[in-house]
Amino acid sequence: MNNFPRQLMHSNGVPMLLDTSRVMLSFQRPQERTQLVQFLASFDLYLEQNDIDDVLPSVPGEVVNHSPLRFFVQARSGISQAQFEVLEKAALALGLDFIAPVYRLSNEQGRRALVVPLPNVLVVRLRTQEGVIAGNLTNLPTLTNPLLGALTQGVEPRLQEVLEKTKYLNGFHYYQITNAREVNAYQLRARLQADLGRVVIDAQFETLPVIRPTAIVPSDTLYTQQWDMERIGAGGLGSTGWDIGTGVSTVVVAILDEGVDLSQPDLRFASAGINLGTMLPDGSPTGNHGTAVAGIAAATFNNALGISGVAGNTRILPIAFASWSDVEVAMGINYASMNGADVINMSFGYNGWSTAIINPAIQAAFANDVIMVVATHNYNGAITYPATHPLVIAVGASDQIDNRKSPTSPDGETWWGSNFGAALSVVAPGVLIPTTDRQSGSGYNTTQGTSGDFALTFNGTSAATPHVAGLAALIRSVYPSLTNVEVRALIERSAEKVGVVAYDAVPGYNSGTWNQEMGYGRI
Repeated sequence: MNNFPRQLMHSNGVPMLLDTSRVMLSFQRPQERTQLVQFLASFDLYLEQNDIDDVLPSVPGEVVNHSPLRFFVQARSGISQAQFEVLEKAALALGLDFIAPVYRLSNEQGRRALVVPLPNVLVVRLRTQEGVIAGNLTNLPTLTNPLLGALTQGVEPRLQEVLEKTKYLNGFHYYQITNAREVNAYQLRARLQADLGRVVIDAQFETLPVIRPTAIVPSDTLYTQQWDMERIGAGGLGSTGWDIGTGVSTVVVAILDEGVDLSQPDLRFASAGINLGTMLPDGSPTGNHGTAVAGIAAATFNNALGISGVAGNTRILPIAFASWSDVEVAMGINYASMNGADVINMSFGYNGWSTAIINPAIQAAFANDVIMVVATHNYNGAITYPATHPLVIAVGASDQIDNRKSPTSPDGETWWGSNFGAALSVVAPGVLIPTTDRQSGSGYNTTQGTSGDFALTFNGTSAATPHVAGLAALIRSVYPSLTNVEVRALIERSAEKVGVVAYDAVPGYNSGTWNQEMGYGRI
């Protein structure tokens, strides 16, 4: 643990404190979970769990960001340097790539405060004057002086730029350090910052969350009707939104998430999409969340199968996270914008990401006339990033009686409430929502056969957000000449003034009366 600073400063200005009881193990080849658990037990270590652990109470629905190559590990107490060295040496036989430290954001609570600035990646903006060539850090050794050289004991980093990722990072260059066990990103960043401006003008970590930042809160109660579509006026009795339009195939909704089941018969796709880890096709699932989100926005309309999405005749662009890092968020937004997306759905939120990396992608997509719709999250408190960004539509969840979803809502889901505050735009139904699922029991619904192709109780602001993304896609389908600003204004101005909290005229809120719990109202 000696190579890891006790404290780092997040790019957002928040101190990050080393959690000496946790590390992340990254492997070069997939690991079988049962065997890894046995290996860790010999060191009195254990995997971070989805349910309540011995150290911190978890929030129902929290999912640890494990993958076949990446595992988050806990100790009963602090991990000493001697224990670290023994673990590292033994894990090399399993194909260990590197061990990363876990830090805790000083301004966050619970496990959502845990972050991993990767030790093998630096994301930098390069100077292009004075003979320094963009995309080239080969002159890095010339920066060394006796003090700076001591940071790495004379070991020079071996850097490799990943051009497929650089392409989608708005002027940042993505560098992997191939000898990260000898010299890591924390040491290299310190060297660069000591001479900031001569080679680089900014140096960022790629930051991973320990807990996946999806905004779902799973429930086991079955509910068989799409009450949500009637509530928002998409379908039901009388004149409805679907009488005006059900979407057109030329409008594309990007689902930036855990990928989407490409063979789901109730979904139609604009393309196979991309995996943000490999930067190669396709956007197949890396988890269950994205397929459920996609169905609410755009499950195929009137095909005698399953459910109807809000904009059921539009098409889906699936974009699959591999690590849920800030770099992947930025790349996903840019990929969607550069590949024909009219709307981007982001059913997630996390304050541990670097705004310096993500904000330029949001700004570029906005300039490209893309509509971005983001979940506020489910902690019954302050809205999380990037829903706090002024260029996105921040979506909260409403309950079945048209109030903000709270722990006292009548649905009985007492463990969560929709986040709210100054950035809130609108709300949409967020409890007990039927939607598409990964097929044959491989998703949230574990029932085998075709009855397992649909999840009947998807919820959270993850479920609310694609209702709004679907509405944006419908508006784009009927009124293709409207800009993203005009579409947002139409969504906000047409919202229903429901709920027990009064709406008021508030300076700076130009789409009508507003309150911090419901925004401009329920769509």
